[in-house]
Parts: sequence; C-alpha cells; structure tokens
Amino acid sequence: MHGVGDGRFFDRFARLYDWVMPAADRQSLAAALARADGDIDRVLDLGGGTGRASIAVDAGERTVVDVSRPMLTRARTRTASGPGRPTDPPGPLGAVQGDAGRLPIGDDAVDAAIIVDAFHHMPQQAAVVAEANRVIRPGGVLVVREFNPSHPLGWLLVRAEHAIGMKSTFYTPADLADLLTDTGFSVDVLDAGFEYTVVGTNR
Repeated sequence: MHGVGDGRFFDRFARLYDWVMPAADRQSLAAALARADGDIDRVLDLGGGTGRASIAVDAGERTVVDVSRPMLTRARTRTASGPGRPTDPPGPLGAVQGDAGRLPIGDDAVDAAIIVDAFHHMPQQAAVVAEANRVIRPGGVLVVREFNPSHPLGWLLVRAEHAIGMKSTFYTPADLADLLTDTGFSVDVLDAGFEYTVVGTNR
C-alpha cells in the first residue's frame, strides 16, 4: 500500500525484496494479535507486498493487499510453489491489488489487519486506519509495526528515504496511538525502540 512514487520503487525492488529484508517479527505479531477478542481466522496484510508479514501469522485465511503488481506476483508465487526463502513456511496466501484507503471488502469482514513496515509509505494514512476500522469485526484488531522517527536510527531512516525521493510520513508511537484512538480503536503500545508495535482493538 505504497504511494504512487514509492510504489514505482517497490515495483523495481520486488525481485530482491525478500532477500534483503529481514523476516517479520513473529513474536511481536503473535502478541499483538492475541489482544483480539476471539479467534483470528481471517487476516488482511495491508501494504503486504510479497507476503513477508503474512507468512509470520498463524491464521487460516491471509490476504495480502498492495498496489504493486510485481510485489503481489511474488506473494502469489509463494502461494503456488512455497516460500520465497527456505526458512519461510508454506502459504496459502491470497493476493489482491488494491488501495488500503479504499478496500474492496465488506464491513466487519475480517478478524484482524496488519501493517508491517509499510504505514509510512501510505499517502492517505487516516483513510487507511478508517478503512481498517470498517472491515475489522468488533473485537478484532489492527496491528501496526512501524519505525519511530524520534529514535536515532529512525531519524536516519527518515532522511534516507526522503533522500531517495520517497514521500514517507512517519509517526511516533504516541502520535500513531492518537490516530487510532481518534478513529475509534482502543489502543495499546506493546513495545518501543527503533521499531514499535501499536494495537488497536475495534470496540
């Protein structure tokens, strides 16, 4: 779920993405998803690209939503013939090309949505959170893993992404928690540092 300019970057980067990016943090995602009321059977991976985060989630139905067709092609390859790397578990993953700010999904349709290392690339961030609130059932959760711009490494990341022409917008944990709260989620910040996790429960 990248902005137009960022999307072109990820189109070009798709073939290398899984080899240069570290695996998603399974422990942090599991702890965050455990905040939901009831079982997690249906998960949307918003801005999920190649499915790097989806494969780290224990759920029956995992669907990657992204604007980059080459990234989704990698996700579908992972679905059809196994993982992108030997350490990845097999799918199945669904893959849908679309905008996280205008999801082609009904109300209360999923148990959770995750956004891992991608929220800062999304151009209409408030709309993305509102859409997540709409499609997540009551008691379900929105999990956002992001980089903290107030951390020294986060400060460097912000400047590096802007230097190569990305239009990234980063939130501190407190500011992201406020955005989710204003949209109607009950919010917890689970961890902090260079990367942090915010969980919003749909009440």
